[in-house]
Amino acid sequence: MNSKNLNNKRGRGSQTYGSIVIGLFVILLISACQTKVSTDIPADLLNDAKKQDMEATNFETFYSDSGVVKYHLQAPRLLAYDDAKQPYKDFPDGFIMQRYDLNRKIISQMSGNHGKYFEREKRWEANGNVVLINSEGDTLRSEELKYNQLEDLIYSDQFVSIVKGGQNINGSGGFKSDTQMTKWTFLKTTGHLYMKEE
Repeated sequence: MNSKNLNNKRGRGSQTYGSIVIGLFVILLISACQTKVSTDIPADLLNDAKKQDMEATNFETFYSDSGVVKYHLQAPRLLAYDDAKQPYKDFPDGFIMQRYDLNRKIISQMSGNHGKYFEREKRWEANGNVVLINSEGDTLRSEELKYNQLEDLIYSDQFVSIVKGGQNINGSGGFKSDTQMTKWTFLKTTGHLYMKEE
């Protein structure tokens, strides 16, 4: 065998070896990228991507306790995630919830552009143009409001505006109150109070 043929064989062997090395490098690079992408996605986003267990349109229901009707809920659309680690009902197109006293009289109404109800905690989260009106006509407005049914407590870390008896009180965060807005507190407030002269 002459040196020319030997050099050709060596050249082909080097090319083959180089192709294998490049191929392995590309495979490792692709698998590394796939692993990084999957780990970069937040866990809660992956959970939210889970398909709902139930979907309903023009949803309406009454919630009762010991045979007494407590709430009336209406929503254009309901998505139920019952198998999630934290089961909840999602109202992506808004909702209206009315609360009743023992005589079936409406004592408050809450509405928002988006709502979630966490069943285990008996807790509501309302977002977007949230409005709460009590039996006296006092009106609360905010972009976010949370409601704990067990403690009869509403609270928000966002800006809250309350119109109550001719007074307009605004708070930039740290709001907490009962649902009838008889006992409420703000960490930061602004507004106008009008006092009667005696």
